[in-house]
Amino acid sequence: MHHWQVGGDINIGWPDYGIPEHAYTIVEFELLGEVFRVRVTDGQKEGGFLVVHDCPDVVLEMLAEQANQKLDFEVIVSNLRCSVDGNLLRSFDYEWYPTPEYAERPSLLAHTIAEALQQMRHGSRS
Repeated sequence: MHHWQVGGDINIGWPDYGIPEHAYTIVEFELLGEVFRVRVTDGQKEGGFLVVHDCPDVVLEMLAEQANQKLDFEVIVSNLRCSVDGNLLRSFDYEWYPTPEYAERPSLLAHTIAEALQQMRHGSRS
């Protein structure tokens, strides 16, 4: 089990670009079951990603489609794979800027993806 926390380190790399993992400092994170969203810094720049652990590509694509139906911004599954603490994953991409009008998007998307995944796995309980 991972013990991520704000201020702690997480190792991230981009093997498709030949970039090995290295440690970044966690600025913000949410762990919602298998859905993991994090913002990190290298001390100069910030970046972030949203991934789903143990999830086949076809399901990731379905989750992106469902998010697009519920949210007012476009969500896609990136073709660029990232490596997070030794796990190879594809992340969700969406437009985001460090401005107030975009502030809620990362968490809103994480919760939307987590809810859609829960409904897929357990069926809709109306």
